[in-house]
Amino acid sequence: MLIKKIKVALGIIAGRVFTGPIEVSLDLTRNCSVGCIMCWYWSPLLKNPPSQEWLNKQIDYNIFLQLVKDFKRLQVKRVILGGQGEPLLYPKIFEVIETLKKNGFEVSLITAGVHLNDYKTKNLFELGVDHIDFSLQTAAPITYLKIHPNQKEGTLERIKSQIQLLSELKKKFNRKTPKIQIINVICNLNYQDTVKIVELAKEVGAESIGIKRIDVIPETRELLLNNSQLDELKDLFKDAKEKAKQFGIETSMDFYQEFILQGLTTGVYTSTYYSQIPCYVGWVTSRILSDGNVVPCCGCYDVILGNINHNSFKEIWYSQRYQNFRRESINLNKSDLMGRGCKCYSCIDFEFNLGIYHKLHPFGT
Repeated sequence: MLIKKIKVALGIIAGRVFTGPIEVSLDLTRNCSVGCIMCWYWSPLLKNPPSQEWLNKQIDYNIFLQLVKDFKRLQVKRVILGGQGEPLLYPKIFEVIETLKKNGFEVSLITAGVHLNDYKTKNLFELGVDHIDFSLQTAAPITYLKIHPNQKEGTLERIKSQIQLLSELKKKFNRKTPKIQIINVICNLNYQDTVKIVELAKEVGAESIGIKRIDVIPETRELLLNNSQLDELKDLFKDAKEKAKQFGIETSMDFYQEFILQGLTTGVYTSTYYSQIPCYVGWVTSRILSDGNVVPCCGCYDVILGNINHNSFKEIWYSQRYQNFRRESINLNKSDLMGRGCKCYSCIDFEFNLGIYHKLHPFGT
């Protein structure tokens, strides 16, 4: 991995790429039945939900097999299965994971956990998935139903039992993987559960908690916090951090407090920071959507760099179009990427962009 990172860093400095991305996010399917209220695609708050044709898109398995060859050629290290749908609903999800692991890739899975049962959970463990993010959003059954109004009573408890099964399997076979992370996208429906979700993580055996910002669209702006709720959340964070430290659970709360927290009242989180630092996603990561479109990240869906149904991922990665994006993103404060649909004001990749910036500019601001 060190050599890979050196090649990436040299590419950033030179303004070109010498190797493939470190990680690729692969959206296998858009199919989902969870109905998270903050979702851009499946929220019950949407006035004009996507068409059924759009929702039915998924990666052809034979195309996936070609992707694996390209990933190996490009020395990709990690493949993240998640995105616009629930990856466990992809018909050949276990074949996908098995193929990736046999070819030496680290595999991360992002799931709501709704479709897990003992058989599937044991299969994920046996296949050697490295990291699983469970997108729960709360530790309280009542709140869970508010955030997932189409789910049945008892769903959260059932998901918790599957996470506990994973933890038990890890202990039984003396394995450290999969690393388990509980995801909490904070909104005004669940912010009061901030301490409780730390307790849930301890209960199910999770190693970490990922606190995320809510990325709003017009229909979901009602989920933002008001000022009094934000003040309450700040106090809850103090207790949650103390409890997480006591339990030995890693969290992203320090970063969240410093850079993200204040934006929970407006939906604008990171735009001012990108007047000071570049965006490095064009060297480090890439995203492949279920319709085959390749985009730089989950905030730039309108910047389409190619399509794997027409060209290989390797061709797209080294294409002039991708290089043009890199040239723009490295000079983001002079670019019109935000005007062309990139949601840099709500960047999910800001933490790693800031980390790269500090490593390349140890004496920078």
